[in-house]
Amino acid sequence: MKDIKSQAQDCKVQVLVCTNERPGGKSCCHKFGGQEFYLALKNRLKQEGLYDTHWVTRTGCLGFCNDVGTAVAIYRQNEPTQWFNEVTAEDMDSLWKEIVRE
Repeated sequence: MKDIKSQAQDCKVQVLVCTNERPGGKSCCHKFGGQEFYLALKNRLKQEGLYDTHWVTRTGCLGFCNDVGTAVAIYRQNEPTQWFNEVTAEDMDSLWKEIVRE
């Protein structure tokens, strides 16, 4: 078993992006861009050199299913988690400002 505590301490921000798929045509974040938003955010973090300190994780259902966009949570240590719903590609720039703020 490998202890990853030191690596985890380097994480300033963790972003959770719902990419959940639901059968039978039910509303789900995957159907409304969750996977695409996750990949775009991941690529932007890599391009900006932030991938080691700003983590993005795709998740199953976060419980905010809708017919517009995905659910996103931004977690920082010692701060309340920020929750966003109905997030679409058009929201990337405004969400980006929340993710990279110090």
